[in-house]
Amino acid sequence: MRPSRRAARLPLLLLLACPLLPLAACEDTPPPTFAPMRYDYLPVLRLNVATINTVDNGQPGSVPGDISGRAPTPPDQALQHMAADRLMAAGSTGTATFTIDRASILHQPGGTLAGQMDVHLDVSSPNGQRQGYAEAHVRRTFGSSATDSDGNADSPANLYALTSQMMKDMNVELEFQIRHHLADWLVDTAGTTPSAIQQQQLGLPGAADAAAPPATATAASPAPVPSEPNAIFPTGGPVDTGGTAAPTPQAKSPPPGYLTLPPGTASSPPAASSGY
Repeated sequence: MRPSRRAARLPLLLLLACPLLPLAACEDTPPPTFAPMRYDYLPVLRLNVATINTVDNGQPGSVPGDISGRAPTPPDQALQHMAADRLMAAGSTGTATFTIDRASILHQPGGTLAGQMDVHLDVSSPNGQRQGYAEAHVRRTFGSSATDSDGNADSPANLYALTSQMMKDMNVELEFQIRHHLADWLVDTAGTTPSAIQQQQLGLPGAADAAAPPATATAASPAPVPSEPNAIFPTGGPVDTGGTAAPTPQAKSPPPGYLTLPPGTASSPPAASSGY
């Protein structure tokens, strides 16, 4: 019995489908994702200026051999996000300019990535005169020994990791430089600059408090009465009444009927006999 055509074509179809199985399995693997680089969770630096501008002179390819454009987030874009999240205009006049001088990643021989970031911040008066200046620099290398498990040195994962490390350093360095060189241009949340010092007039040590209310006059208390009689004035003597009425004199003799005769003494003459 001859095999049917349908059964003869079955091995051929299986043979053609086998090479496609690995490709289908690869398509099921999702591509890696990378979180956006934002820095609004860090302290905001409020500057006493009306506006803040950003100038990007570190775009990908601006340095020969730069491969920063392959990164999921190029370093110059990460620096722009940092400036937008952390620098705030909190004044009424003046301008601050955040300039990206360099944001590059070079693939050096031996599979090493070399990253570099250079920025500076200018503060200018309304007429354009520079009033303050701060700059920050960051250098980082990503060795080949750390990239073996991630594939090629210039893979998106390695470029993202190097950019993230440089941004951590830059956030710390830039804030330090601003607080050190532009301290007079920082404004706190209440709108006060550090140079605005409040003064309070203080009195000399031991001096009476000028703000204390004046003491009110109180009535003079009467002179204390001596506990023992005076030898010169047994009755108490004259008393200085200070112009007021003289006090009522005290009785020095006991009231009538107080004294009694000694026992055995007749209180009255004997009565006359009636003669009865």
